[in-house]
Amino acid sequence: MFFYFDESGDYAFPDEGFDCYVQAALVCPDSCLAELNQFVDARREEWAVDELHATELEAGQRLEIAQFIGDSDCHLLAQVTDTALITKSQLEEFRLAQAARLKRNLDWYRRESMKARGAPVKEIEDWYDRTLKRAGLASQISHGEFIQAFFLIDLILDSFRKSLIVFHEDQWRESFHDFRFILDGKLPGKMAAGEKFLNDSLVPALGSMKGQSIITIDSWREEPVHPFVEKFSAKGGRIWGEDVADAIDLKRVFEHGLRFEPSDQERGLQLVDAVAYIVRRAVMEPDDEAAQEAYDAFRGKLRNGEGRCLRLQRLNVGSDDSPSLERYRRFY
Repeated sequence: MFFYFDESGDYAFPDEGFDCYVQAALVCPDSCLAELNQFVDARREEWAVDELHATELEAGQRLEIAQFIGDSDCHLLAQVTDTALITKSQLEEFRLAQAARLKRNLDWYRRESMKARGAPVKEIEDWYDRTLKRAGLASQISHGEFIQAFFLIDLILDSFRKSLIVFHEDQWRESFHDFRFILDGKLPGKMAAGEKFLNDSLVPALGSMKGQSIITIDSWREEPVHPFVEKFSAKGGRIWGEDVADAIDLKRVFEHGLRFEPSDQERGLQLVDAVAYIVRRAVMEPDDEAAQEAYDAFRGKLRNGEGRCLRLQRLNVGSDDSPSLERYRRFY
């Protein structure tokens, strides 16, 4: 199974004016990859471009991409935040709260380690120290990079979950031998600060989420056993010191790591770039008929676990005054 991720908007959170920011995921079964690649290659040749950059395409070309995705077997997810849902001061407060939470967790880990084995594991201590600094210090990671990485953890988990549900039928069995998570790399040949934070934090963050169950299909355990159950299920595990049954081995799910690739080398990244751009343009330009038509072309593929076509991201800090969500009503 292939997962592609990209964003639209600069995540600058200016003090004046309205702006919104979108992250999108495209989920592609193995058997659909060839069709996806052929479509991108054919459109690059037809439109005489080296790469499908949504910002450089005409409205009709973006619509053609949206219609292809809407008609394909691929699925999508998108999440949005904006300068009304999150202010710069809230973001600063949130980062300090995250650093404080990590410090409490580190203190708890050290106490429990002393009881259990007489000393903490240095590798785990180092991870906490590294993550704490990245979370709390804008000098380590800019606000924009930090919040993108933080929200991507949710999107990666949600897209993984969605793949297990929408592709549960037998025809998709062979797509569940491996999971490939591919993101648009920001720097050639190396990871940016936010990418390092995401790569370092993803599996520990997912593994420690309380109440975040991952649904699997009961019939997958029947003979012939489904490839996902065979490779990724575990008889048990522990979350925050509590035993859980029927666990999923996240280290195996992410055994290939997160891949930060140049978009000209990954056709799926070019398509998910278009998805993120189309969603953002539809929100920013509600009276633009072409933008709304492109959004509607793949709207049905965006449905998430809550039955919504968009997930709105905000932070649990600041005042209790909720901004109006009226602008998003038609996109749900």
